[in-house]
Amino acid sequence: MSVSPVVDMQSVERLLVIKMSALGDVARTVPTVDAIRRAYPHVKIGWVVRNGLADLLMGNPSIDELFIAPRGIKAIMAMWQPIRRFRPDVTLDMQGLFISGCLARLSGAPRRFTWESGREFSGLLTGNPIVAAPDHLNAVECLFNFARLLGVERLPEEPPAYLTRDPALVARAEELLEGAPPPRIGMHIGASVPNKTWPPSHWASLADRFLEAGFSVILFGGRAEEAADKEIRGQMKGRPLSLVGCTTPRELAATISRCNLFLGGDTGATHIASLVGTPIVALMGPTDPKRFGPYGAQNITLHLGLSCSPCYRHPTCKGRYYCMRNMEPDWVYRVCRERLKLFGY
Repeated sequence: MSVSPVVDMQSVERLLVIKMSALGDVARTVPTVDAIRRAYPHVKIGWVVRNGLADLLMGNPSIDELFIAPRGIKAIMAMWQPIRRFRPDVTLDMQGLFISGCLARLSGAPRRFTWESGREFSGLLTGNPIVAAPDHLNAVECLFNFARLLGVERLPEEPPAYLTRDPALVARAEELLEGAPPPRIGMHIGASVPNKTWPPSHWASLADRFLEAGFSVILFGGRAEEAADKEIRGQMKGRPLSLVGCTTPRELAATISRCNLFLGGDTGATHIASLVGTPIVALMGPTDPKRFGPYGAQNITLHLGLSCSPCYRHPTCKGRYYCMRNMEPDWVYRVCRERLKLFGY
């Protein structure tokens, strides 16, 4: 369907994207920025992203300039002069919070847009809170509404080559995966909050089932998951390959892209798997699977649909987390094997 842009993009020379965090949100934004670049190759694109997450965007040919911001309010003082010098004609505040709204205002762009929700005064700061995020849309499609605003009609169909086909990055991924031949099952074992986390005993049981069936199992996670990684491997009969705490964001993307199936909760790594095109079985309890599940027809989300879900960061179960604990490993394994058959495994 043809979209009427609110901006004459032929007159735009520079566009600034503000999407600073978190890792999964940055990953979900990449397709929108790539689509804008493809539609308007003459536009110079800058992106404001938080320090520690910028690595995922390094080497993306859609981005002409990265502005790497510190955490919190310091980002305003650190970023306002660099983005002002960038001289954007259009600024897209895809974060939609107070700090990003301040940066959008300080960017000096004559045309600025953000979410219609206008949280934390971001709508007042940015000036045009007109981008819709309907409840029935996946987060990737909601982000793409920023591109629709500019007249872009479709998301890219292929995963970004800079993460999946860069020779140096592929070589590094194969080095990390040494000793774990295909077919490979990737599992991200953690999450940002406890109620999004599947129990270590469940991960251990599931990983053993795959190892017994002849699959290689790779455990992913950050340094925060090192204790869980040790617990999981301590409960297992077999030996998975653990890359917990061993990868940068780009290395994580490249290694996940070499897996044949990926499992994870509502976490950044799951959305990176979606970005690089690896089929996903997502395990979600306290979040809305329609909005926050992995995007793409090749992915499915397991969700028990309990009456208390979604609770997000405000669980009412007093730490019992039934929505995650009651997902039995046997059930998850059966679903995974059914999915693998569709892909020839």
